[in-house]
Amino acid sequence: MLEINGLTVAYGEHLALRNFSLSMQEGEIVALVGESGSGKTTAIRSVLGLLPLGGAVTEGTISFEGQQLQGLLPREWKSLRGKKLSMIFQDSGAMLNPIRTIGSQFCEYIRTHSSLSKKEAGALSQEMLERMGLSDPESILGAYPFQLSGGQRQRVGIAMAMTFQPKLLLADEPTSALDVTTQAQIVRQMLELRDTYGTAILLVTHNLAVAAYMANRILVMRNGSTVEQGDRESLLRSQEPYTRQLLQAVPDLGGKRYV
Repeated sequence: MLEINGLTVAYGEHLALRNFSLSMQEGEIVALVGESGSGKTTAIRSVLGLLPLGGAVTEGTISFEGQQLQGLLPREWKSLRGKKLSMIFQDSGAMLNPIRTIGSQFCEYIRTHSSLSKKEAGALSQEMLERMGLSDPESILGAYPFQLSGGQRQRVGIAMAMTFQPKLLLADEPTSALDVTTQAQIVRQMLELRDTYGTAILLVTHNLAVAAYMANRILVMRNGSTVEQGDRESLLRSQEPYTRQLLQAVPDLGGKRYV
């Protein structure tokens, strides 16, 4: 479904990603793990064509369902983003307009990508919030982002991303800004989305424990390059020094490390 071959991304003279390759199937969960600055976010932003100012793909190709993504026109991107490709950001509250209600933003998002009326978009936004396990969705739709907790904002972000049942969900550190209990709830909901809709998930995280719990396959990244990749069982037994450092960084509880 997703094929990345020899991708290199540069910000001026700095290479943020070097010869990166990845192949994903429908319904698969792949995790990119590594420390900050390892190129994880650059990789998934390249897929969505949303590199920050100054970033450019200098080598390699990205294809989604056989369609080359480089060089797409804005109208072509519009037909993909939000519908077939969606993204959950590290802090969904930061992507929301602080002076507009959740409901007005959610409805605008739905109507941008569909021909639904304002009333139909409002009903769909409420339905999606209910599916995310949010109690009293009417109140949330009438609230401003700052009136919601971090977990509630993140669920709103996931609800928006899943509205059109995308084929591929790009998740950029979706749990790192949350407390441990809320992290567990968000992780379970993302797995339910995969099981219910068959959505593939490309997950970026520095938390190897989350990656090991969720992913079918893990890519360990460092300084813009892939150190190693494999299924979670082989990675947990890896003798690669950097992977061992990431494993040792997972906190233990009562002398046991829960990965």
